[in-house]
This record gives sequence, C-alpha cells and structure tokens, in this order.
Amino acid sequence: MSTPDELRARADELENRVPPVTAGPRTDDERMWLEKAAALRAEADNLDTEQ
Repeated sequence: MSTPDELRARADELENRVPPVTAGPRTDDERMWLEKAAALRAEADNLDTEQ
C-alpha cells in the first residue's frame, strides 16, 4: 500500500506526460493518464481522511 504522498507523486508524474491543451486534441493514452491521476489523487484524499 502506498502513502498519500506517494500516490500524489505518481499522479504528478502521469499529469506531466500530457502536453498542454494548446498542443492539440488529447489522445486516448493522454486521457487515460489524466483519469488515472485523478483516481490516484482521490485515493490519496481517502487515505488522508481515514487517518
């Protein structure tokens, strides 16, 4: 199990893979990375509230 800080760091890594919106339409992979990052942040928030 990861800590909230580790989960947020992983979310940052995924978000950094995605180019800015001005670069053009998102690819399926880019959308997937953003969705995974959002899920990781939500999990980190849940862990914070449990503690």
